[in-house]
Formats: sequence, structure tokens, C-alpha cells
Amino acid sequence: MQTPVLVDRPDPINLVLAQEEDRLDWLLPVRHSRMAVSPFTFYRGTAVVMAADLARQPHSGVMVQLCGDAHLLNFGFYASPERQLLFDLNDFDETHPGPFEWDVQRLAASMILAARDLNLSVKQQEKVCRRTVRAYAKAMAQFAAKPVLEMWVMQLDLDRLIEEAESKSLQCLLQSLAARAQQRNSRQAVSKLCEKDRSGELRIRHDPPLIFSFSEFQGKWLDYNKSRDEWHQDMYELYLANIRPELQALLSNFRHVDTAFKAVGVGSVGTHCAIGLWVDQRGEEVLVLQSKQAKASVLAPYVCLSTPEHQGQRVVQGQRLMQTASDPFLGWTSTPAGNHYYWRQFRDWKLSVDVSLLDAEGLTDYGRLCSWTLAKAHARSGDRGAICAAIGSSKAFAAAMLEQAVGHADQAQLDYQALLTRIASGEIATSHVY
Repeated sequence: MQTPVLVDRPDPINLVLAQEEDRLDWLLPVRHSRMAVSPFTFYRGTAVVMAADLARQPHSGVMVQLCGDAHLLNFGFYASPERQLLFDLNDFDETHPGPFEWDVQRLAASMILAARDLNLSVKQQEKVCRRTVRAYAKAMAQFAAKPVLEMWVMQLDLDRLIEEAESKSLQCLLQSLAARAQQRNSRQAVSKLCEKDRSGELRIRHDPPLIFSFSEFQGKWLDYNKSRDEWHQDMYELYLANIRPELQALLSNFRHVDTAFKAVGVGSVGTHCAIGLWVDQRGEEVLVLQSKQAKASVLAPYVCLSTPEHQGQRVVQGQRLMQTASDPFLGWTSTPAGNHYYWRQFRDWKLSVDVSLLDAEGLTDYGRLCSWTLAKAHARSGDRGAICAAIGSSKAFAAAMLEQAVGHADQAQLDYQALLTRIASGEIATSHVY
């Protein structure tokens, strides 16, 4: 299928570079290198580009709480507060109200790009995409038929999902991930990222450029009139005020011992993301929290719907609305200068599927899994009946979404080549460490 690419659009690379104006400058070459790996990794880092493209297209007007960046690697495993392994959306930096189709198109285009990375035929690419979209439509119809209280708390039965997976490649991968995910916790993070100083105190290992200890930091990114300890304490006290009282009591058993900037993801690289290490009063337990800078969603310029003024609060409330169960440590805070952040647990059973290990059947099944999950998230915040009415025939809806997904995937590949050209010219710096 040949789909014409979009014309008369903002320069995509300039949109990416504009995002970097207040990011950590030593990490920008890392971001560029991660985006330069493949068209798919470029796509992962360019939600801002697709937002501008989506805003130029007609839509149904049926609004939901969007993930805002619903590509297939922003789904994965994590732990519920009751220590059950869940599968759900797991990245909400761009969450914002908007037309439900925008998330569906972001997911569908990512399926096309992932299928191309696997060297699947055009026919297989189209099949993967169509079945992903039809699975969304089918799931939404099921959610629309259920009482709202029943729908609200629905979760995937992971054991049954693994047992009944049609694809053996996906079945084996899910079994392995489910076992590995439960080993990813604060203790495991400390064993990999920390060391003891001369006094025997645990410290986060300084490993620039990807991990930069605050104790080694003398740059411009902290507020000028505050010491590091005062700066952190102000943020921590505001964070405590925005989580539940019982968690405040729990955290009173821990003391903060260290913090470091840590590069994460693709699109987020260079934003002010950090990990903080807490140790309990007995020195027996550790807790690692992640702090992520929250800036306005890339969708905000194109959707005139209200969201919280505090961008960390926007992320937290969007995540809680879309997920059936969320990290109990999720909360928002600000620096003394007024920059917005949200905090959450680091590596708390969090793990994503490596789609490069799947075959065509496995990718198709995984697309259906992500679609059910996305439909559930949309059903919690939107009018399920109105979404079903806007979808109409699932076959026609899938055909329309396929055409648009191919167009977005083709455009992403052209934009990726534009990035490589500007890297080759020396205009955009890269890093050998990424």
C-alpha cells in the first residue's frame, strides 16, 4: 500500500531540537544516538512530531484521557500495591484529554514500524495492524456492554493469558518476563547501581554521562540560592504532602542518603530525571524512587481542554485514571524555583516486551494485548457508547486506521533519514555511550 506522506508540516527535526532547549546538555548526544538506531527508536522519541501531524487530521470529537504516547513499548509489566503482576500502559508523560483515535493511531503506526523492523512482508505488516485495531474495537464493544463498576476494575489474567497465547514465541517471552519482572525491585537496583563509600554508606555510583551523582554536580541545573540538601528537602516535603497519609507514615521509617541524575527512555533523555536512594533506620531495607520532570504534554497546543496547572499533577492524575491499579508511591512535587516533577517507584517489577524477539504471529498477538489494554484505559475516562458509535464497523475502522498508520510510519522513516542527514553533517551531536 502506497500512502502519500504529509506535506506543509513543521520541520520534524526542528520540533525535536526545540524540546531540548532546557534539557541537560551533556545528555543530548545520548538522546540523538538512541533515536538514530532505527526508524522505530526515532518514532519512540518523537511524540511531539506525531502530535503536530495528528492535529492536522479530522477526528470524531469523542474525547478520552489519552496516554499521548501509546506506542507498543509504552505497555508493560509492573507491580500492583497488593504485589500482583499487572500488564498495562506504563508511560504517561504526555497524557492529556483528546480524541480517542490519536492513541489508536500512535499504537497502530508503532505496529507497522515494529513489523518492518522484523522484516515482515507488506501483507504481514498490514495484517498485524488491522488485527491490532480490530482488537481495540472488539474490546471497546465488550466494555460498553458491561456495568461501569465491573468494567472499572477489570484486569488481564496474566496466567491465563500466558497459558492461552496462540503464539509460542509470545508465550515463552511472557513466561520469561513474568519471572524476571518480579526480580526487578529496589534491592536489585541498588545491587547494580550503588556502592559503599569509605564510611560504609550506600551511594549511587557516579557513571557519567548516563548516571551523574548530585555529589559530583556543580552545574547550573539546581536552583542557585539553595544547597543540594535544601533543594531536595523542599521537593521531598511537597511530595509527601501529595501522597496518602499511610504512605507518609511508611516513609517516615526511611532516610534519604543519595540522589543522581539518570538518563531514561528515548524521548525523555535530557529531561531532569533522577533516582533517589532511601535506607530504613535499621539499615536493612532500601527504597529507590524515580523523579521525572513534567512539562506540558505535546498534545496541549492542539486540544482546548483543561488539565491541572501543575504538570506533575497532570501526569499522576492521568495515570491513575487510565490504569486499573497504580504505584502507591506516585505523587507530584516542584523545585523551589517552580519546576514540575512527579515521583514513582523505580524498577518495581517494571519490564517491557522486547518485540524484536517475536515472530509475525507473536507480534499480532501482542498487538491484540496492547489494544485490549488501551481500550480499557479509554473506557475508564470516556463515553464507551460514543466511542463504539464512532468506530462503527470494526472492519472499516481497521481499514481507515491502517491507511493512516502506514502514512505515519512512512513519514517517520523519512523524518528518520532527515535526522541521519543532519547527524552526518555535524549539525547534531551523538555519543558513543547510549
